[in-house]
Amino acid sequence: MCAVPEAVNACTYSQRPEPVGHASGQYFANEMLDAATYADLVLVEDDGTRGGDARPTGIITVRTIARFKGRSADRFTLFGTPSDKEGIFSAPLQHFTSETGQVTPFSFSEERPSQLFREPVAEGSPPPPPPPMTSCSPPGLTAETGRFYVVLRDAEGRVLNRLTMSDGRASAPNHPAFGFVPVVLSDEDFWLYSVRLAAYRDTSDTTIQLLHLRPGSSPAGVEKGLRGAGATIRAAYYARGNFVEEVRPAPHEQERPWLEKASTYLDSSRRGRIGDPHHGAAEFLRGKLGPDSVYGTGLGYQVAQAFTRSVREVQQATAAPRLVAVEVAGDPSAFAGLPFVDRTGPLDRAVDRLPQVNGADEAATFAIMQRIERDIWLLNGGNGNRQGTLP
Repeated sequence: MCAVPEAVNACTYSQRPEPVGHASGQYFANEMLDAATYADLVLVEDDGTRGGDARPTGIITVRTIARFKGRSADRFTLFGTPSDKEGIFSAPLQHFTSETGQVTPFSFSEERPSQLFREPVAEGSPPPPPPPMTSCSPPGLTAETGRFYVVLRDAEGRVLNRLTMSDGRASAPNHPAFGFVPVVLSDEDFWLYSVRLAAYRDTSDTTIQLLHLRPGSSPAGVEKGLRGAGATIRAAYYARGNFVEEVRPAPHEQERPWLEKASTYLDSSRRGRIGDPHHGAAEFLRGKLGPDSVYGTGLGYQVAQAFTRSVREVQQATAAPRLVAVEVAGDPSAFAGLPFVDRTGPLDRAVDRLPQVNGADEAATFAIMQRIERDIWLLNGGNGNRQGTLP
């Protein structure tokens, strides 16, 4: 028996997990993408680190760089902590292999929802439920500002951590998933490639339908009307021009009125941030671009292209946030008749699957690659640029 970890009452397994390879990676990517509602390539804008002796916020803010499945907002949050800056990027994906040759995933990490709104808890409010952890529980979700990750989320917007799989003998619904995996862009980093490849299949349509609101709808009025009609509000969507942010509290926070807190949260969440995500991402990408790199002429440039495009988009997101849509539990059409509802439908975002770097001919493609390299150079401080912006 192999004990993992080595501790009193540690979780034990009948075999040692093996590293996921290219073939098993593509198999898992197909299975997990089918189970996911959202699949995105994201940039971590804020890992929750704060200055001085302040504790991390416990909230990771990410920006969507490319969409493989579902219509995620341009920015959303996850529950997690800053990484140790070293170990998380060397931790391999692993799996078990049954006697029949069937592979099943080994736990990688998991999101543990805590508390989005940090103001004092009102008297009588339920405390955050403790996470159901055992010796078999994987590490909590961790991230680093300025790094890229592949994120798979379920229908409730939480990082995917459970899926039904067969071990070759029977199916079980509680297998872990690789829901939040760092992008390394090395020769051994095949997870982004596998998810991108799986996204080009005809995956099931899991698009979440939202209640799109009439212009000028107040958060207080929307919440009062929806709660009066028996709805539970899972998430709210705020627009800054064409840029849309998602605010999604922990499940226990959704049980009480929270919509009026969302705009305050958006204003306060940026205070005290440490680190520049654009500079960090550019520094990482500079070493991945070039004709001598296996990933340099492929995924490296594609990630860099999507990243620089998102930088220009977020530079335009300077308007005050405006509530434009909400997500409710259950069928949203049941609430479509409320006076503040304009229509039901998905978020107005397209699934792009990380576009190729393509020009009309080889020379045009090379010119695009050169422009991408210059953008990355500028974001990394080139030409005296210290603003983390692009022209």
